[in-house]
Amino acid sequence: MKRWLVVLSLLLILLTVNSIAFGANGFINVSMNGSKVQVKEVGVLLDGQVFKSDVPSFIYIDRTLVPIRFVAESFGAKVDWEQSTKTATVQHGNNEVKLTIDSNKVVVNNQVKTLDTNSIPKLVTFSNNDSRTMVPVRFISEVLGYEVGWDENNEVPFINSPDEDVEVIELNPIITPSPKDEEEVDVATISNIRVVKGSTSKHRVVVDSDRAIKFDAIFLPDSNKLIVDIENSKLKTIKGDTPGDISVNDEYIKRVTYSQYDTNPYITRIVVQLDDECDYDFYTSSDGKTTILTFEEYEFDGIRVKEVDGKDSLIIEGMENVQYNVLKLKSPERIVIDLLDTNLKEKIYEYDVQAGFIKKVRVSQFAGDSNYSPNDRIVRIVLDMVDGVNEPNISIERDKDMLVITPEKSIWEFISYETYNNERYITIKNDEKTKYDVEYDATLKKMDIKIPSESISIAEGITAIKDNFIEYIEVTQKADNKIISITFKRGIVYDLFSSRKDEKIVVSVKRDPSIPYTDKTIVIDAGHGGKDPGAISPNGTKEKDVNLQIALKTQSLLESLGYNVIMTRTDDTFVDLYERANIANRNNADIFVSIHHNSTINKDINGLEILYCPREKGTAKTEDQYPLADAVRKGIIASTKGVDRGIIQRPGLVVIRETNMPAVLVEVGYLSNAQEELRIIDQNHHNLVVQGLVNGIQNYFEMY
Repeated sequence: MKRWLVVLSLLLILLTVNSIAFGANGFINVSMNGSKVQVKEVGVLLDGQVFKSDVPSFIYIDRTLVPIRFVAESFGAKVDWEQSTKTATVQHGNNEVKLTIDSNKVVVNNQVKTLDTNSIPKLVTFSNNDSRTMVPVRFISEVLGYEVGWDENNEVPFINSPDEDVEVIELNPIITPSPKDEEEVDVATISNIRVVKGSTSKHRVVVDSDRAIKFDAIFLPDSNKLIVDIENSKLKTIKGDTPGDISVNDEYIKRVTYSQYDTNPYITRIVVQLDDECDYDFYTSSDGKTTILTFEEYEFDGIRVKEVDGKDSLIIEGMENVQYNVLKLKSPERIVIDLLDTNLKEKIYEYDVQAGFIKKVRVSQFAGDSNYSPNDRIVRIVLDMVDGVNEPNISIERDKDMLVITPEKSIWEFISYETYNNERYITIKNDEKTKYDVEYDATLKKMDIKIPSESISIAEGITAIKDNFIEYIEVTQKADNKIISITFKRGIVYDLFSSRKDEKIVVSVKRDPSIPYTDKTIVIDAGHGGKDPGAISPNGTKEKDVNLQIALKTQSLLESLGYNVIMTRTDDTFVDLYERANIANRNNADIFVSIHHNSTINKDINGLEILYCPREKGTAKTEDQYPLADAVRKGIIASTKGVDRGIIQRPGLVVIRETNMPAVLVEVGYLSNAQEELRIIDQNHHNLVVQGLVNGIQNYFEMY
């Protein structure tokens, strides 16, 4: 008789055929996946003869499972076993089948198919503790070209050898569904499959779709191919590169091909020809519409502090040959290290550390900016400085697969400077327990700490702090002593939290409460006015009007507390931007606050934003601008419980760039958001904003 061997594209249909009925043999106990299971033992006829094995065949749920080696070798096939992957390879003539224990993926002649749950190969342990790989008899037999059926008389499955004229039909037939079939299937549309390169030489495969996609991937070690099947997806006609075939030829990828592999169900297949086996990962955008396949990228899995050559350093492992960039950010001072071609193992990392002048490390997956290609995968490490540090420097060395990040030697190896509430804590670390003296000159606003030179290794020098509280710290040598001099911008009071003889000298300092700060001059600027209405809401609310209402209420509350308040406008008049800044500069104001409201085309955006100009980008600024912005932000959010959109650098804004003193621009909310507009025009909400703003200003003066 003549039979057709239908493989690959029709294979899954064959796999779903049940064993029909069960034999009458008894039940046995076996162990699978660590659990004991009772199964029904059954014999199998091979060409009319009961084949024998040292372990029994049995029915598991609705499949007849047989030992793979015995059956395959009975067919004249060769079976190889790969222990590391727990994969069996059966070779029979021109056919090759790869099955993996507990995997629903099977590779037939380099084509990947999915098994149903009950047909997955199992490692089975029998009562005599003998363990064997068991596979569904129908699958292995029909793939190799044998007839499989059920003997009604003996109630057992049978396998018959094929005739010599077995004919193999088309492996991958083209199926053209009717328009009705397309409409009934809910599929994702793959609009583009592309190979891109970021800032380094590595390529990535990017899949663009109209919705989130699901996929399966399997690597074929014999051919170095990675097969990716995207479930329920239809490939759209693609312009540009030859559809379906992209030549790459980089260190890892040789070629990428893709096609509409199947239409029932719809499957898009991507085949990546690799130079050799390598690690790969998939990353999906937040909206699920972009999926990125990467190869041999670095994985960030944490930072630890270790002493290297007598210095505390940050260690990142698994970074051999990683490319990185270092940049510095101001207001506040930060050092940023960007690791290229790197992915986070977890979503976010944050560490409180003590390594020189570094007090905190924050790590996240960085989306990239104008400095990078949009195709980059970057892990951004942000090193936060202890209070008052200016111009910090680090060194980065490679040690095998490690990056060693070391803060450059400075006074911060011996002095720590931390803020808690309205107090500062200055800690000086000596080499040993020693006596010391502390003197404070209220007239000069200067504190001298005298330490025997033999007890501390700190080097002489002067370090500018410029944090609006301390001017600078100077270390000098006098006779047999090191003098650490701290010059403050404000009058202070202090307490000692260390013994008179100690290894650490801890001094608490805060603004002298006997010196009033309500004699400060504050300029309140109501944004826009007169011919300049500012933003206008869809309902007609003008920004200039609500700015003035909040500004006048702020003036009233500040003056009731004893502050000297100067307004840039008190009615609906136009004032030039430079004149607003000049008003503050002429009056030698202590701080400048500009009141505004926001607007954008995205009507869903809402919340508070605080804008400021960093000291180094201002026209004539001498003090750090960030502390005022942070104090105002915290005050308003605490009062209103609103959405916090953060603190933003905007050095291009005239009123905060041209003012000599600390200055902020407060964007109270978005007039373009309908719900927020209702709050913006509500007088009770005005009162909450004003109270929070004034609280922030007072907290700032308490600190500085």
